Amino acid sequence: MNLDRESLDFDIVLIGAGPANLALALHLQRLIESHNSNEKTTLEPAIAILEKGGYCGAHLLSGAILDPAILETFMPDFRQRGCPIEAVIEKESVWFLTPRKKFTIPYLPEPFKNKGNLLISLSRFGGWLRDEAEAAGITVLDNTAAAKPVIEHGRLTAIITDDKAVNREGRPKPGFEPGIRLNARAFVIGEGARGSIFKSLDSTFGLQPAETVQTYETGVKEVWRIPAGRINPGTIHHTFGYPLQPSVYGGGWIYALSDTELSLGFVSAAEPGNPNVDPHLNLQRFKEHPLLRSLIEGGTVLEYGAKAITSGGYHAMPELSGPGFLLTGESAGMLNMQRLKGIHLAIESGVMAAETLFRSLVDNDFSDRALSKYRDRFEGSSARKELFKARHYRNAFNQGLYSGLMNAGIQLKLPGLNLAAATTANEKHLVPGRKEYSAFLNSKASFKPDQSITFSKSSDLFSSGTRHEEDQPCHLIIAKEKINEICSKRCAMEFGNPCQHFCPAGVYEIDLHAIPILKLNPSNCLHCKTCDIADPYGIITWTPPEGGGGPAYTLS
Repeated sequence: MNLDRESLDFDIVLIGAGPANLALALHLQRLIESHNSNEKTTLEPAIAILEKGGYCGAHLLSGAILDPAILETFMPDFRQRGCPIEAVIEKESVWFLTPRKKFTIPYLPEPFKNKGNLLISLSRFGGWLRDEAEAAGITVLDNTAAAKPVIEHGRLTAIITDDKAVNREGRPKPGFEPGIRLNARAFVIGEGARGSIFKSLDSTFGLQPAETVQTYETGVKEVWRIPAGRINPGTIHHTFGYPLQPSVYGGGWIYALSDTELSLGFVSAAEPGNPNVDPHLNLQRFKEHPLLRSLIEGGTVLEYGAKAITSGGYHAMPELSGPGFLLTGESAGMLNMQRLKGIHLAIESGVMAAETLFRSLVDNDFSDRALSKYRDRFEGSSARKELFKARHYRNAFNQGLYSGLMNAGIQLKLPGLNLAAATTANEKHLVPGRKEYSAFLNSKASFKPDQSITFSKSSDLFSSGTRHEEDQPCHLIIAKEKINEICSKRCAMEFGNPCQHFCPAGVYEIDLHAIPILKLNPSNCLHCKTCDIADPYGIITWTPPEGGGGPAYTLS
């Protein structure tokens, strides 16, 4: 459609209302207010935050453990301001699980220690930051997806927001509203892992380092209400081993938010070279372990969700700035897999980006050189120090669990040494017709959810609150010829159509007797973006659906 779009002008537009961009907006607002109270020339920039979810926090999901050190400096009175802290961590352990038993790791290295850190609901935390931002006079536009970047003269100059009320065929429905063109002097991309705007900018500007491929995991989570007396608030456990094969990276968590509320989840590698992984099934198998069963039996699932996790670390970080934009949070690779934390790094990235943009406002300079000062700030930051120290952790596991544990242990003693530095991700994928692939299918077929401890994808999906406008264009872009060439032939023979396994929401269904063999259920989508990551042929492109659609997290 050729549309006559409304155009609005801003100084700064922030894409994504996660902790990074909300912290950025708050810190920038304080810097501006301080400047205006002390200088004759005042700053009155027009700033807006775009959030594709129905509200801030609707699409935010994490374990979640927060290192409070950044809040102590960013917002020293965060407790007095009502920051939603579920519990302070008092007890922790790491377990190796076999199908029936657990073995406690007797010594916790420093990077794994969490005592004194905070257990939070990232969704609640995001909602609290939004309230703080709006109280400070910051404009937050929820139900608004950034659909398309506008590149002019080699620079990001505008963002087109999503069209409202368009039917499946792409034609306007009653109440149709075309998306708006938002012009700005600078944009901040904080979409989380593998965002669509980031992907487009990476394609244009080559942000990702050519020598290092970014890696991702899929985290799947349930929040439970359990009978009191089984676990103390502030108790956390991390696990590895069961139910994964040694060739697959991942592990589980158990966080006691209170004596009756439990966050539990499982992380599975999302690898195009080894895509036959079912993150949802891994979580269900995890709960079948006697240890988990004893905790949650008789309880109730309150919420379910999933998200991709950026895990490549320091060497896989993209360029932090480009012509007309900055990257924050997971879009910038700010996540430490060694510590299993990223919220504090996201907030710190927002603070550094705010200071960069403030300087640009004062100097009236949004040139590439001015925005690149963000990278300079990062190089001198505690975030850089932390990420650099853990730079080899994730790729130590590329050749499997046991060699990874050995390499990770060596790195803790000798941080600069990495025996796995030259290795690549495990690409010994399950091939249809071989016994390993048959065993994988047999394991899936043998899983019968009891709807008490374990659940089907559709049952769990209901607990996510996911809703989409049904009559809209499919936001999962796959060319029809690719379905015929790849899905029906190559992928069926080489991988066995892993999309039907790796999606934690049942979006992809394969029927080998139908034409086409692939059926999409886009209204199930949890916006985790696993499909865009784990597709071995790269033919699936995730784009944001109409703003306001997707999960409706309140606890995750």
